Amino acid sequence: MSLIHQTQPLNFASEDHHDEFSLFADALKTLRVDEIDPLDPEHGPAAVWKRICDSKLDNRNSHLSPEQKESWNLERNTWQLVQMLYTERTAPPQSSSSKLTSNPYLPPLKVVNLHLSKSKDLLELSTFRDWLYTCPSSTHPAEIRRGYWPYTKASLKHTLQKYPHSDSRRPSGKAPPFHAMDPDAPLRASRQQTNQRSQTLQSDDNLNFVSDPNAIQEKGDLEQLDQEYDRAMVKTLYEYIRAGEMGLALDFCRQCDHPWRAASLAGGQLFQDPSLEEFEDESPLPQDEVLPDAESLDNPLNETRNLPPYKRSGCLNRKLWKSMCLHMSSNKSLPTYEQALYGALAGETSSVLPVCYTWEDHIWCHINAIFENQVDQILESNQLGYYWSHGALPPAENHQIDASDDDTIISSLQPQHVARQNFPQRSNGEPQTDIKLAMNKAFDKILRSEQTSLAESARNPFHVAQMWLAIDKINDLFTSFSDRLKSASEDFTREHLSHLLRFFSHLILFLRAIDEKVDSEASNAILRGYVQVLEMENKHNLIAFYVAELQPESGVETYAKYLISLGPSADFPTRRVALLRALEHGLDISRVACTAVKLTLQEITRASLESNREHGLNKFSHQLTDKQRELIRSLEWLIIDPATYLEALIQANSLIRYFLTAGHPNAAREVVCSVPADVLSVIAQGKDPLAEPEAGDITGNTHNAILEFTQYRDFFNCLELHVQVDEILSQRPMDG
Repeated sequence: MSLIHQTQPLNFASEDHHDEFSLFADALKTLRVDEIDPLDPEHGPAAVWKRICDSKLDNRNSHLSPEQKESWNLERNTWQLVQMLYTERTAPPQSSSSKLTSNPYLPPLKVVNLHLSKSKDLLELSTFRDWLYTCPSSTHPAEIRRGYWPYTKASLKHTLQKYPHSDSRRPSGKAPPFHAMDPDAPLRASRQQTNQRSQTLQSDDNLNFVSDPNAIQEKGDLEQLDQEYDRAMVKTLYEYIRAGEMGLALDFCRQCDHPWRAASLAGGQLFQDPSLEEFEDESPLPQDEVLPDAESLDNPLNETRNLPPYKRSGCLNRKLWKSMCLHMSSNKSLPTYEQALYGALAGETSSVLPVCYTWEDHIWCHINAIFENQVDQILESNQLGYYWSHGALPPAENHQIDASDDDTIISSLQPQHVARQNFPQRSNGEPQTDIKLAMNKAFDKILRSEQTSLAESARNPFHVAQMWLAIDKINDLFTSFSDRLKSASEDFTREHLSHLLRFFSHLILFLRAIDEKVDSEASNAILRGYVQVLEMENKHNLIAFYVAELQPESGVETYAKYLISLGPSADFPTRRVALLRALEHGLDISRVACTAVKLTLQEITRASLESNREHGLNKFSHQLTDKQRELIRSLEWLIIDPATYLEALIQANSLIRYFLTAGHPNAAREVVCSVPADVLSVIAQGKDPLAEPEAGDITGNTHNAILEFTQYRDFFNCLELHVQVDEILSQRPMDG
């Protein structure tokens, strides 16, 4: 069933080698010719295809419609995801030192990194989150403004200067919003005001307080301009966190004279101390040993020893910091983006989802929560780095470990005795959280969202592809898409379908290049669809290249159908070029040519030609019909390559018999004339035409084929002579 019908005239000269079809094919050709690593971050096909998408999105291509821009942007993001995920999936496993299994002081950052190197699912989860950082919504950073609440500070200073002695001297409504400038001052004032209101509502003697307009002036708010800037600032900080730019967020806070906010954001950084990574003690660890706190480790020790300074970083009280973030994310008195900011840092979703507007935003919210949950489980339940999460050493029996290989390291990394938080176990009984299933639930939740626009976006083929790529079920993706091709004309516009077929076809070829197993039936259906796209776009120089990627049988038949689709309008040189292109890409041109002829004969002979036995005598002067001409010209595929000359002779004999029995000697004679004279000579060079056929002759009885054809040729020569004699006799003078 044809997905796309060719409606444009054949024009080889008009093919543009700078369009997306040629550029995508060039990346594959370069990969094979130059033997480039398919996962090369600069020259690999996925990286090249991403750059092609970038060029399409360049401002110079302003003619693109919004739908086209969205498709190119989604494809660009998907190629980046493919590059990132498969770079990790195909990387060799990392080996770790067995010393680490006996180190309860291993810094948390090292513990998490070690777990990442050993857990394939967690590493892919982290990679997927990193990818989501690269495709956020558009950002609108606030301007950098020096000064700490300058308008509130000026207002407070003015009020205190004008009324320095007693609050009683101040007119009603002139009280300062609060009497301190620390970060919590507005919250304290607001909380006090709320408490006062509650107490007032419970009192029957002072109800007028609530209705007093001056009471609004006494609420613990910043000056309006400071409030507006703070809202813009926390929105900017959230956008930086959403984009994975923690460094930019911290710099922004410091440049705006809000170092305290920078400290509140940086609390999630895992503690790291390189000097503790190589700790190893063969003797049992003493149970009463207490590690000095972080601040006492720095200068005194280095001053007594001539050692370089410690490269220590991160937060030792990450649990306390996270509880603070969770508290702030649930504080309804804070701006929405401030709640979302700290909710995102803590891996919480309910405060973040209200500021998520795209499919990528929603997915990032859930994936970030899953990842943070995993990090918490690792730090709480592993014996490595046990001290930092529990403030004490693990029980003595936990240290009697044979750390002889990586299996020990892996077992020591598995979470133990930790709350499951509704995540089911793996089917193989491993105690760690089933990350892939959690991701699948997140995708499914968004797909079933009550927000129509979000659910519709989740069903976008590129988002579906990103989902299946993330959970490593790529063959399900191809099967689903190939099944959908049956109703493709109803679901997609022709242009959109062409775009999708190009993307999925190249994704299949990329996965084959890195030796990933791809469902053959689904991939063949998709590639055949893409070949039809190339036919429609007149990209005839590329068709053989992609047909060669099909399974042998399917490839031969698909290319043969393409040759037939060129139609009677294609002259012999054009047909010759098209057939020989198959040879360039490893296709068997003999089989392709034979298949093209057989398919043509089957198609035409199904509708039998009308018999021509009127008036008894059949004349050679009758014009050939279009069907007759198409049948005769189909033999041209067999006279291009000498290897198919014998088949050309056999099919010519068959066609002559067909025309003669149907009463079309003019068409039969045209078949004889269409076979070049050198065909018989080439065939005869390999076999004596007068020799008797041998038993088991695999060439299809060459002797009989040559003999039959020469007899037809002689027969039509005799008929031609007979016509000439009739013409001469007709010119004889009549008797007196």
